[in-house]
Amino acid sequence: MASVLRFRKLCFLEPAKCSSYDEKIKKTDKKQLFETHKIGGKNYESANVSVLEEKPNKQHQRRPTKEWKCIDSCCWTIGLLCTLWWLLLFLYHCLPANLPGLQPPEPPGARLKRSGVTALHPVVMVPGIVTGGLELWEGRPCSDGLFRQRLWGGSFTEIFKRPMCWLEHLSLDNETGLDPPGIRVRAVPGLVAADYFAPGYFVWAILIENLARIGYEGKNMYMAAYDWRLSFQNRGVWT
Repeated sequence: MASVLRFRKLCFLEPAKCSSYDEKIKKTDKKQLFETHKIGGKNYESANVSVLEEKPNKQHQRRPTKEWKCIDSCCWTIGLLCTLWWLLLFLYHCLPANLPGLQPPEPPGARLKRSGVTALHPVVMVPGIVTGGLELWEGRPCSDGLFRQRLWGGSFTEIFKRPMCWLEHLSLDNETGLDPPGIRVRAVPGLVAADYFAPGYFVWAILIENLARIGYEGKNMYMAAYDWRLSFQNRGVWT
């Protein structure tokens, strides 16, 4: 019986004493901390204020913004126009042509042909400035593989592949106003000189197509292509 009482004393009384002792220690520690904070209250508050003031300053620190220039606006505008153009071209080719409400009107050439109109007088088309294509006949070593290839008009892929070489061949001599020595750039001959300026951007293609419906062809329909870079005083190349 005595051994049982000792076991109960060890299991129940001793842990209760230890727990009460721990609670007393925690209370005394809290009181000491509260007193120390109370004694140095001013310094503690000022430290907290300084810490709070420093944090927003770190958050609001930003990198200095660069000044927006005119060339940035031009680049953004050109990129936006090119993106919209290619998006519209993609949608135009993706949409089926037989959707209700999207039926194109009858071409003028088909109506004229049905009414009995035929080709009579020859037609000469003069393209406007910049819309006529230019091709390379002679160039620098950097232009290998570009013989009779378009430097102006078409897909403009050479601008991205070799921009400095492309610019050198399209530039004119400062003194003569003609091609520099060793470079020959001429207008593209035939109707293809200004039918399309770029893929999907037609210039004279619709007119050529409608004239072909009433009997016109390459014998009585001409494209007066010329080198639009040259001035009036210098000679141009006509086909």
